[in-house]
Amino acid sequence: MNVASSTTLTILGCGTLGSAILFGLLSTAVENSHKKPSNGLTAKEQRHGFQNGHTHAVLDKVEDLPKPTRFIACVRTFDSAQRLRKELAKLEHAPPVTIVQGENARAVQAADTILLGCQPQDLASCIGEPGVRKALQGKLLISILAGVTIPQIEGALEQLTPSKTTGKINAAARSNSDAHPTTIVRAMPNTASFVRSSTTVITSCSNATPSDVRLVEWLFIAVGTVTQITASQFDACTALCGSTPAFFALFIESLLDGAVALGLKRSEAQIMAAQTMKGAAMLMLAGEQPDTLKEKVATPGGSTIQGLLELERKALRGTVADALIRCTAAASILGAKQA
Repeated sequence: MNVASSTTLTILGCGTLGSAILFGLLSTAVENSHKKPSNGLTAKEQRHGFQNGHTHAVLDKVEDLPKPTRFIACVRTFDSAQRLRKELAKLEHAPPVTIVQGENARAVQAADTILLGCQPQDLASCIGEPGVRKALQGKLLISILAGVTIPQIEGALEQLTPSKTTGKINAAARSNSDAHPTTIVRAMPNTASFVRSSTTVITSCSNATPSDVRLVEWLFIAVGTVTQITASQFDACTALCGSTPAFFALFIESLLDGAVALGLKRSEAQIMAAQTMKGAAMLMLAGEQPDTLKEKVATPGGSTIQGLLELERKALRGTVADALIRCTAAASILGAKQA
C-alpha cells in the first residue's frame, strides 16, 4: 500500500471496547493481507456474507479512500500498556501498533482518525488535556462513548481557555477553531468486535462528508455489521447492541446452572448452549421470525412447550423488555455525568 492510501488511527482509551475494536481491526488486516481466492473475496468477507448488498457497496466505495494501516493505542497506566503488549505479541504479521501512556496530545497529533474510547464521565478531562483540542482540529473523531451525544462532544471541544487578564475567550482562537472543525461520528459497537461479530450503529454530525461516513462504515464492517441510525435512536440502540451481550451471557449462565443440576459437565454444556444460541441467531439473520422459530420447535404435546410455559409464568418476556427499557434510560444519563 502506498503512502497516499495509508493513514494512522489513534485509539484514545484502550479499555475493553477500545481493545476489542483494535484487535478486531488488526486481525482483519492480517487476514485481508492474504491472497484472495478466485471469487475475489477474502476468507473473512466470505464468512461474513460480504456479497450482500449494503456491505459490498461500502467496500466498493472505500476502495479509493485512505485507510488506517498504522495504529496508536493510548492508555493511562503502565499495567494497561503491559497487558496490550502481551496481547499484541500473539498477533503475527499485524500492522504496527505504538502504545502511548499518558501522552494523548502527541498521539492525536500523529493521527488522521481518532477513536474516542475513554469512560463517558472522563470526556472533559480526556480532550481537555493540553494540546488535545488543537490536535483534533480538522480531523475525524469517532466516539464510542455510551450516552454522550455529538452536541456534548462539540460543546467540550469548544470550551477554549479564557484569557487570564480579560476572562474572555480569545477571538482569534475561536475563529481558528471554527475554521478547522472536528468532524464527529458517533458509533456504538460491542465486545464481539474481538471475534469480528459486532453489531455497530452510527450517526454523524452535519459537517461529516460521505467519504467520512464510508470510512467509518469500513472500519466497523471490519469487525462486524453496521447500521446507520438517527441520533434520537442512539440510546435504545446502545442498550440493544451494546449491553445485550451481557444479557445473553446471563441467560446462557442460567442454562448452564440447570444443565449442571441435571448432571452435565459445565464446560460441555457451555459449548452446547452457546452453539444452540448461535444457530438460532443465524436462522433469524437468514429471515426466520422469532415467533415462527419458536412454533417450529415447540411441537404439540412436546417438552419445549412446557419449558416455554414456565418461562411465561415467571414473566420472562416482560422482565427482559423492562430490562432493556431500564438500560436505555441509564444510557441516556451517562453523558450527564461527565466530570
